[in-house]
Amino acid sequence: MDYSTRNTAGVVLVGVILVGIIAWWLTRPSYGEISEKGYDYAMALFSACNGKSTAKVEKIVDMIRQSAAAGELSQQEATWLQGIASNALEGKWDSANAAVRTLMEEQARQADPLPEID
Repeated sequence: MDYSTRNTAGVVLVGVILVGIIAWWLTRPSYGEISEKGYDYAMALFSACNGKSTAKVEKIVDMIRQSAAAGELSQQEATWLQGIASNALEGKWDSANAAVRTLMEEQARQADPLPEID
């Protein structure tokens, strides 16, 4: 194998590794687990974003702040939800809707496998 072939193989290998890292980065979950109350707020935001209702989003933000202050939501949950709401309030309805949908989808858990009955 001459130098040119080894160099090309090295470049290809580095490219494959970079593509793998980028694919992993793009498919990793963006959010962690949220509480039941956090999920309720996410559903409310989803509805408000679908209806493009600034007034509803503002009300939900107030409720999130109150729940976080009362210790009913973790600071991380409040931050995620308020970030989504902020996009909505800036008129980025599609982005906010996609983010809240991702947050809710990432709460889905795989069921334990059923025992074999054969």
